[in-house]
Amino acid sequence: MYLNYLAMKKITFLKQAFFLTVALSFIGVFQSCDKEDNPVVNPEAKKVTFKAESFTEWTYFSFEKGTVVTVDQEEYSENLNWDMGFLRFNIRTNGGTSGKGQGAVYATDKKSFDEVTTIPTSGLITDSEISVMKSGDMPPKYAKTTGNTAFKVGENQGWAFYNYKTGDWTINNNVFIVRSANGKYAKVIMKNFLNEKDESGYITFEYVYPFN
Repeated sequence: MYLNYLAMKKITFLKQAFFLTVALSFIGVFQSCDKEDNPVVNPEAKKVTFKAESFTEWTYFSFEKGTVVTVDQEEYSENLNWDMGFLRFNIRTNGGTSGKGQGAVYATDKKSFDEVTTIPTSGLITDSEISVMKSGDMPPKYAKTTGNTAFKVGENQGWAFYNYKTGDWTINNNVFIVRSANGKYAKVIMKNFLNEKDESGYITFEYVYPFN
């Protein structure tokens, strides 16, 4: 009797172990299916092109809207609906002296978005005073305004270099990490300052947003 009892207990235990194994297998399958049905999707890079040829009026862009937005030229620093501003090749962000947002920039030496995988914890540059050309007249005259020096155009710095002797633009295609007005991040590569007719004042850049 006692041996039969032990045999029955062993059979019961084996049945329970079998059903538990089957149940765990189904749970693993369902979890695997759920991961496949809901994969982590990284935002694709987008490209935008727009005119920013004015020497006096800035053109403003919103990452959230993915387009140029209308901003009062006198009240830009009070407006949180823009993230980057363009005055020809000059660029400002919505932070520091340019706005009430959290805008700032970190310049990298990377040439592709895939190479930039982390957000820096320090070294971001906020907007300050910059000099911009008042017109296209020569010799040029300059005025003080606000902008981000990380984008300053010049040899071995910023996002481009203009050779006054040859009249050629060289774009470095570096990745910039831009903090938006609302504190989110974007990866940006400035691509061009000329249109298809080689006319200046036409901005083209690629970006990934949000990047976090």
